[in-house]
Amino acid sequence: MTTPSYPFGWPAKSQVRGEAAAWSSASAWNVNFNNGNVNNNHRNNNGFALAVRRAGEFQGEGADSVTLRALYNAWRRARRQKVPSHNQLHFDVEWLEHLLQLRADIAAGTWSPRPSTCFIATRPKAREIHAPDFADRVVHHWLVPQLEAIYEPGFIHDSYANRAGRGSHAAVRRLQQFVRQVHSGQTGGWFLQLDIHNFFNSIHRPTLWAMLKRRLHRAGLGDTALRVAHALLRHDPLHAGVQVRATPAELAQVPPHKRLANAAPGCGLPIGNLSSQFFANVYLDALDQFAKHQLRARRYLRYVDDFVLVHHDRGQLDAWRHQIEAFLADRLKLSLKPDIRLRPLTDGIDFLGYVVRPTHTLARRRVVAHATEKLAAFEALHVHNGRLRATRAQRQQLQSVLASYAGHFQHANSHRLQQRLRARFPWINEVSQ
Repeated sequence: MTTPSYPFGWPAKSQVRGEAAAWSSASAWNVNFNNGNVNNNHRNNNGFALAVRRAGEFQGEGADSVTLRALYNAWRRARRQKVPSHNQLHFDVEWLEHLLQLRADIAAGTWSPRPSTCFIATRPKAREIHAPDFADRVVHHWLVPQLEAIYEPGFIHDSYANRAGRGSHAAVRRLQQFVRQVHSGQTGGWFLQLDIHNFFNSIHRPTLWAMLKRRLHRAGLGDTALRVAHALLRHDPLHAGVQVRATPAELAQVPPHKRLANAAPGCGLPIGNLSSQFFANVYLDALDQFAKHQLRARRYLRYVDDFVLVHHDRGQLDAWRHQIEAFLADRLKLSLKPDIRLRPLTDGIDFLGYVVRPTHTLARRRVVAHATEKLAAFEALHVHNGRLRATRAQRQQLQSVLASYAGHFQHANSHRLQQRLRARFPWINEVSQ
């Protein structure tokens, strides 16, 4: 039996990246390993939204201008690595006319968001995704790089979500560094892990706009871009309307308090927008600065609304918890989830699809369970008498899911896990033949 060149005989990182680049964004086998906060290029979003950019793409423009070239570049970024929706295809047919209209609307200060499309993502947990109209996505890709150029230098090093050169794997590596610094040569060490209750639906837009307005005025951002940013925040995100593409059963999986339509007055940002991801980092940058400079918490890191502090002293972490809770309520109108974890480092920190311990990192049990479920489901349909009976397309689909798990597991100490999976599903070796 031939040894496979990847999954469970694990590839080099460059090979995984090459495999990943070849995946279809619409693959139903997409794997999402984390707690639901990571962007993951929205490969599980039915092709409606892609809220991701690459670093170094903003070339700048006049302080108060919107050029056709800047919108053209934004259009190209909005289309990148995207399975075209009907909405995008309609825009692309007469792209020049649409870009000229966007330019005119932005310059005149009359641009406002169009109706969005709502669907339900079910993994790793059910949540609403509000995909913007494609023309709005072009505007987001025009605006956000300008805002990032102002804010990025001031963000703390240890904020890891939706930033170039960061990401979930970098956050896990940094957390293990913190854990080892505290635990090294000692038997003690504690961690405090906190999460914000219903974060995106609880962001208070007037507070966020006040933060943005002060900073952007000081930085000299032109009124044109300011008006677009204000247009994204001044109204309820569903003000323009929403087209629901979800069954009643799918909608029922989302708890009522997680529905954007049920957010408190003045609160809520739509998950699935590039602008929302950036605005979330701006909103919680106040917490980051408070933790680093007022609490002087050296070992603090955040990924979206999930953040961890590591310290030798349990009492210090408990004191910080009360101060953070008061700060969130007073300054940001946010509250913590009841699930507050203040535990010894030896218990392991369940974070972004991994369990980080002082001596090693493991893949989260839920991730391993999902992998086993997917492979067992594929086996039931396409494996007979121990042999793989699948079409070329089905094999490619399996290769995609295996490469997904390979990319995740290679960041953990997973040798024994690999052996168990290969023993449980020996037909995996046939995939590379």
